[in-house]
Order: sequence, then structure tokens, then C-alpha cells
Amino acid sequence: MSPVQLLLIDDHTLFRRGLRLVLADTPRVAAILEADTVMDAVRHHRGRPIDLILLDIHMPGLNGLDGVGVLQTHFPATPILIVSGDDGQAIARAAATPGVLGFLSKAAGVEQIEAAIASCLRGERSFPSALPPPRQRRHALTPRQLEVLSHLCQGSSNKVIAHAMSLSDNTVRVHIAAIFAYLDVTTRTAAVLRAQRDGLVRQS
Repeated sequence: MSPVQLLLIDDHTLFRRGLRLVLADTPRVAAILEADTVMDAVRHHRGRPIDLILLDIHMPGLNGLDGVGVLQTHFPATPILIVSGDDGQAIARAAATPGVLGFLSKAAGVEQIEAAIASCLRGERSFPSALPPPRQRRHALTPRQLEVLSHLCQGSSNKVIAHAMSLSDNTVRVHIAAIFAYLDVTTRTAAVLRAQRDGLVRQS
């Protein structure tokens, strides 16, 4: 098989250097590109032929899993392997995220790292065998909350949403809090990305 090019997105310089050393003797890996954040990856490496993206979950700015949608926009059809020190629910969330083919612990050995990368390059899923069930959402969003979410995706402020829907500012805040809780996010940007990923709103 022809040599491949990897893109490692992680804000920890020591980990990036360590992974480069681990993969230095792997014949299939032609190059390992690096980025501190998701947006740095887009700015500096968009348009390059990337065969696999290795993405850390916890980073400044746009967080790992919330950045998957952004990466899929700029690196279409490129599989993503999540690399993290977390486990448990982090693994479950990664497994449930479209476009993510695997989860690799930062404590993994050389053979595990090489095996996970090889599996993802073949288009196969690579997750720990003991995969915990994903957290169940308690209820669906109401039609009113979906309408608020649609306005959020259009970049509308609380006041604009309140005026458009004939609601009080406080009611809008309550709806937004419920939306954040349902999507398991803490920011508007993350809510928009998660809503688009899950197909809750139409993407223009």
C-alpha cells in the first residue's frame, strides 16, 4: 500500500513529539503534519491530501468532538481517530460521532497505536472492546425549543429570538438552557455544531 500522510491535532507539544518518534519507523507513514487546534489545522493544512486525522478531545478554543464537523467540512472523506487520555463516556461519545472511526488512549503502546491507525486507514472502526453505553438523553426537544435552536443556528441574539417568537427574554434563556442540557454543550457554537451534526436543523 502507498505511504500515507497523517494530521495530528493536539495542543500538547510533548505528546506530538512522542507520537512522531513512535511512528518514525512505520514504513506506511510518509509524513505527520501537526496543529495545536482544529482551526490551526484548517488554516495551515486545508487542501492537503490527508489520509487520517488524529484528534485530541480536550483543547483550547473549539473542543475535540465539537470540532469534528468543522474538520469534515474542510477535510471531506478523511477518517478521524480520537486520541485522548479520557475513557468511559468519552469513548462512547466518540463512537457515536459520525466520521469518527476510532478511539486511542494516550497510554496505548506502540503496537496498539499502529493497529488503531492501520484499522482506520482501512476504513474499519477501532474502539476498545469494553465500550460503555452512551448516555441516554432524557427527552426530545419540544417544537418551541427546536424553533429557538433554529434561530441560534442563524446567529440570532436572545433579544432577536424573543422578538421573533413573541417570548420574554427570560423564556428564551430557559429554552436555551434546556437546549444546552439536551445537546450536552456549554456554548452557542458547540450547540450549533452538535445540532447540525445530529440533523436537528437544516444546514443552508
